[in-house]
Amino acid sequence: MAEALASGDGELRRFILERHPVRGFWIRLDGAWRSLRSFHHYEPAVEALLGEAVTASVLLAATLKFEGTLTLQITGDGLVGLLVAQCTHEFEIRAVARADAGTASAASFRQLVGDGRLTVTVEAEERSARYQGIVALEGASLAACLEAYFATSEQLPTRIALSADGARTGGLLLQRLPTRPQGEALAAVSQGVWEDLQARMAAFDPALLRLAPVEQVLQRVCGEHDCRLFGGTPVRFACRCNPARVAGLLRSLGADEMRSILAEEGAVSVTCEFCGRPYQFDAIDIERLFTAGASPDTPSSLN
Repeated sequence: MAEALASGDGELRRFILERHPVRGFWIRLDGAWRSLRSFHHYEPAVEALLGEAVTASVLLAATLKFEGTLTLQITGDGLVGLLVAQCTHEFEIRAVARADAGTASAASFRQLVGDGRLTVTVEAEERSARYQGIVALEGASLAACLEAYFATSEQLPTRIALSADGARTGGLLLQRLPTRPQGEALAAVSQGVWEDLQARMAAFDPALLRLAPVEQVLQRVCGEHDCRLFGGTPVRFACRCNPARVAGLLRSLGADEMRSILAEEGAVSVTCEFCGRPYQFDAIDIERLFTAGASPDTPSSLN
């Protein structure tokens, strides 16, 4: 399993406990993670946090039934002022971080995020609906902050483990699902199983999420509890920037602002923060943006 994944983009696997109301998701990102990070250079500590965040975005998206985009955003007063990780319902990912120059390579999670907040936004295309949950960044790790998010926003007991380095990332999510009323004896058994799983998660080495096959990971976490592992879903890097989106952004800034930039620079240049793709608009392109009836989707000087 590890050898097969090494040359792929990434894979998500769902699993359940056969006799108990527990589900989970395992993920490993290989090529998709390396493609994503190839557009920026980050210090190891920032890189690891970004890898954990994009991995978490996939795990969160996997728990939902929607068509659209899930965005995980970290904002704080630490060394990383802003981090954004996105995953679509088709499990296409992208992410970017803004960090202070000279960030220590071994900075802790608390040093990286400082005091701030974690925001999870789900934008569902089919209903033009938007949901947002916000929690304070009070845990000692991103996984702990996400567990607090599930406790307050989703009200589902959830445990998460995350791991990332420059080569690959890994993640595991366990959730205890709501059940119909049951007798005290069955409820006690169910609670005992959940406590056992939590203890195993606490003793589990997150590095194995990057290094070990999924079967070995689940054996460590689920132990003797019967676990059913389902087939894999591919995860890949894909940036959704395009000329129409960039044109819409420039139009929102207004004609006066665009013409002012043209006068100073001779052209309006925009570079996608996620993938580094350059877009350039000359004077003719800018006038088309603000001409009634004209189509601004394809600027003549687009690179």
